Amino acid sequence: MRSRHALSLLPLLPALAITAACGDDTGRDTETAATITDSGLTPATVTDSTESNPTSSPTTPTEGSASSTVASGVSDSENTSGVATGTSDPTATTTGASATTDNSTGPVSGSTSVGESTMACACTPGEAGGCEGDQQLVCSDDCTGFVATPCAMGQVCKGDACVALFCQPGEKVCEGEAATKTCNAQGEAFDPPVNCADSEGCSVGQCTSLCLIAEATPSSVGCSFFAQRMDNYSNNANDSMIVGNVSKTKAASVQFYVTPVGGNVEQAQGGPVVIMPGKTATFQLATAPFNKVSGLRKGGSYRIQSTIPVVAYQHSPIGAQATNDASMLLPEHALKTQHIVASYKDGLGAYPSYFSVIASADNTTVSWTPPQNTQAGTGVPAVAAGQTGQVLMNRFDTMEVRVGNGGDISGAFVSSDKPIWVVGAVNCVNVPNGVTFCDHIEEQMLPLDYWGKKYVGAHSPKRGSEKHYYRVFAGEDATTITTTPAQPGTPIMLNKGQWKEIVIPNNTSFIFESDKPFLPVQYLEGQDGGAGTGDPASYQMIPVEQFLASYAFATGTGYTTHYAQIIRQKGGADVKVDGVVVNGYYAVGEYEVADWKISEGGHLAESDANFGVTVVGYTGVTSYAYPGGLQLAVINPQ
Repeated sequence: MRSRHALSLLPLLPALAITAACGDDTGRDTETAATITDSGLTPATVTDSTESNPTSSPTTPTEGSASSTVASGVSDSENTSGVATGTSDPTATTTGASATTDNSTGPVSGSTSVGESTMACACTPGEAGGCEGDQQLVCSDDCTGFVATPCAMGQVCKGDACVALFCQPGEKVCEGEAATKTCNAQGEAFDPPVNCADSEGCSVGQCTSLCLIAEATPSSVGCSFFAQRMDNYSNNANDSMIVGNVSKTKAASVQFYVTPVGGNVEQAQGGPVVIMPGKTATFQLATAPFNKVSGLRKGGSYRIQSTIPVVAYQHSPIGAQATNDASMLLPEHALKTQHIVASYKDGLGAYPSYFSVIASADNTTVSWTPPQNTQAGTGVPAVAAGQTGQVLMNRFDTMEVRVGNGGDISGAFVSSDKPIWVVGAVNCVNVPNGVTFCDHIEEQMLPLDYWGKKYVGAHSPKRGSEKHYYRVFAGEDATTITTTPAQPGTPIMLNKGQWKEIVIPNNTSFIFESDKPFLPVQYLEGQDGGAGTGDPASYQMIPVEQFLASYAFATGTGYTTHYAQIIRQKGGADVKVDGVVVNGYYAVGEYEVADWKISEGGHLAESDANFGVTVVGYTGVTSYAYPGGLQLAVINPQ
């Protein structure tokens, strides 16, 4: 067999030191050769031989060897002893040479074949060899050198290894609620934090308007609120709009606006008012209200605009006159289009049950379907029970719709094609009918979107031996409401817009539940029913799904007693009012309730967990009550 290695090595011969001995008369040659190995040139095996076949042709070395001897001639015949006997071509000028082969098989460790020769490896495949920028140098599979290789996502090369980044270069995160910080270019640390502007907070690593953040997570906290002076038993005293700053660190700058009757452009009333953290400010609502009539008018509304989120309440009026009440106000961004009105029967026959509307956008179509006939007025049509009336309103316009004397507009369905502000009210009402004294009641109605399926029916803070009155409104057809423990008149089965009144014994609390959205409204009994003080007021119960972790609120003025009624999970996180831990709870199912006495003025209630607050005040022949606030998660989409 011819050996191809000898032929392939011929180009290397000029680099070799080859010595050939001249032959004598007997034909004996002395041959000198050099062996090529993987480590370079080494002395070759030298063999003296006699030509065996003068006519044979040159041969190639045996295949499969890792080292070869280069000679001046090779034999055509194979030598099984491992030594090839050289022969001479008849025309050759040298007498012969020999070649030896290494019979071992496979590559020699630490070498690589380049072309037809073996070359040394530069590195071990997979071996790390340092960094090139952010990439790791890794020995290639053919061991010829190092190749720059990207590290895995979130890693960078340090030293000679890929290591996890502390942060992604350029990444921005929030530092607390009011600052951002940026990851440095090496991904090793964050640069020092940068404070956001006074009207901004941090959201998803960016400084963002606090008002926009509030809109993204709707609650009774916001930056724009509407109000309207309400139609009362006596319209001699102005209503008040109370604004509370819920921030612990930032001051709120609040501008108060009025849109005069007959106009549609709001006007600033004085300059901005600065409200410090946890404090409140009071604004007067002096525009003449509707006076016990249905009517539609251009303008007539109020609005506040704050630089940071606040809460707002309306007191009608704020002082302890014989007829007043209060309502939590909803921020403009949380207004919706579908409402069911809660009011009460005008038992005196002269102080109507009604609802009021403020439009938040131009060209708003407002419709209502009442359970009783509603009266006509300027710009408002008369509407028969079960029929639907309709008007067109622009932003800042106001409307009042009333039923006849002795009537009750409760259960009226008020809808619109753009968000509106809706309040259910009575000029002056006895609860129950015939129990003195009468009092004004009002509530900005929670849109159907925010109604829940579970409520704590905590009785109003005890005054005496009074009973507790509730009306329960259904948000869908075939709604069944149960109470635990069971109360007189329950369970309750209703269709959408229907309601039922239940009377609960003194000092009794319980849980309301249903598989469909509903709304309980509690009414305070007149003082001559056994309470001994206070008079009717109304307040919507807040679904447990909509509790918040902090509230800023303000009491009325001139009342004997004020309460913050706290509802939390049984054994839950402490609730603090003005920094003082609330105690004195009583159990209601898996919840517990505390009627916490507070002083007149503004207050801040907070906890590490969500809880509910209702604010209630009593004095002789009058009272007020309203929810302290709520989340406004859409749990009942319309």
